Amino acid sequence: MKDAAASGIAERGDAAAPRAVPSLFLGRWLNTNPGTAGMAEVTFREEGGSVVLGVLGVGDPAPIDWGPTRVSLLSDGADLAEPTKMQAAYDFGFMDVLLHAWVKQGVLVIAVFNRFRDGSGRSNYFDREFFYRAEAGGDG
Repeated sequence: MKDAAASGIAERGDAAAPRAVPSLFLGRWLNTNPGTAGMAEVTFREEGGSVVLGVLGVGDPAPIDWGPTRVSLLSDGADLAEPTKMQAAYDFGFMDVLLHAWVKQGVLVIAVFNRFRDGSGRSNYFDREFFYRAEAGGDG
């Protein structure tokens, strides 16, 4: 994945931001499972009125930076202004990864949809990761 990570902002994210940037997501989040084989941490930041996601995947010997991608923010209804959910996408060439996330009782939940496009015969798969907010100025 390291070589497949896009440089700059991924093209597939929706740059259109809703009426408010959700402080609900902004910041650094660490995986609750130290033994995960997926995402070690995620970071949401505001950039030019949009939200940008960065993912550090688990790697050996070092974490794998997936690169930044714009986030599509979603509310719980067409008449509600406050975004409570998000969607983002990564295109690694050999596979697409679609992320859907929300915060429930202070825990960031990310649903991960992985689709292989490389003809390897591997099965597409779903995963779910859970994150806690890192303390400001610390590792968590």
